[in-house]
Amino acid sequence: MAMPTLFHHLDRLRRRRGQQLEAAGLAPVEQPHRCLWEAPAVRLLAYREPERAHSALLIVPAPIKRHYLWDLHPAASVVAHARARGFAVYLSQWTEAPADFGLAEYAAAIGRCLESVGERHGRPPHLATHSLGGALCVSCAALHPGALASLVLLETPLHFAEAAGAFRPLLAVAPPAQALAAAFGCVPGSFLSAASMAASPVEFGWQRYADLTLASLDREDLRTHLLVERWALDELALPGRLFREVVEDLYRADRLMRGELVVAGCRVSPQAVGVPLAVVFNPHGRTIPPESILPFHRQAASADKLLLAYRGEVGVALQHLGSLIGRRAHAELWPVIFDWLQKPRPG
Repeated sequence: MAMPTLFHHLDRLRRRRGQQLEAAGLAPVEQPHRCLWEAPAVRLLAYREPERAHSALLIVPAPIKRHYLWDLHPAASVVAHARARGFAVYLSQWTEAPADFGLAEYAAAIGRCLESVGERHGRPPHLATHSLGGALCVSCAALHPGALASLVLLETPLHFAEAAGAFRPLLAVAPPAQALAAAFGCVPGSFLSAASMAASPVEFGWQRYADLTLASLDREDLRTHLLVERWALDELALPGRLFREVVEDLYRADRLMRGELVVAGCRVSPQAVGVPLAVVFNPHGRTIPPESILPFHRQAASADKLLLAYRGEVGVALQHLGSLIGRRAHAELWPVIFDWLQKPRPG
């Protein structure tokens, strides 16, 4: 079996295994929502609004796995806690995208979601994202600076090359991304997971199993860990064009931090982001090390900045995900973020 066929087959097997786990009781418990509209590669979800919505929050997941990591179950849900704080919550749900979708197309999709939410509420929404979603949202912020009220980046790599962390040795020996994209069309999630394991066997391997051992001492931690394991099997193939742009333009050439990245005719750089900016980083992160995001925070044109350290915790399976689902994250990190989003600002 050829490598592209093998990994696409593995994706199907992993999805089937995830469905079996869901049938065994490991289904996410999502907040009530409906789809407002859908377009190629994206659906805009609207969650039931609180009685008095103070402002709107648009969540943009990373484009690799499914959206419900932001809404695993009520105790481990950014969506639920944002609604409890009075936000009208929306989410850009990524669906299967054609192979020729790249940064420009994803940024345009986010821009359309921002415009739709802004029209419903009469003012721009706040925008929050995690991991690889940051490159998409920063591109959108450069293209549509007046469409968002603020930008929240959670463990989002934006400075690459020598700051690429655990992925740097792998990139040094990997073939050109164009060759892989041409072979796969859309790059399977199982291939990306295998690459992540090769890059950081500590974070994606033994730390994950150590977390399971520690989480087994607490029912709530164990529940969250197992739900993450189910979620990890639910993968989206990454469009070949986006894969090439991420690997070559971002990771290898570091074009975003150098101010050389052009998306839809617009130059994307830290200086292009002038909206209020909140950044969350893990001081001990291997996959997303501090040096992959702190330079962006320093150089961004934003006058209003918030920088928060999150050091991980038990029960999150992968520490890179903890800021979205950890109990301490929701008790200590997110209240600070929500306070910052809701503070009065001029205009």
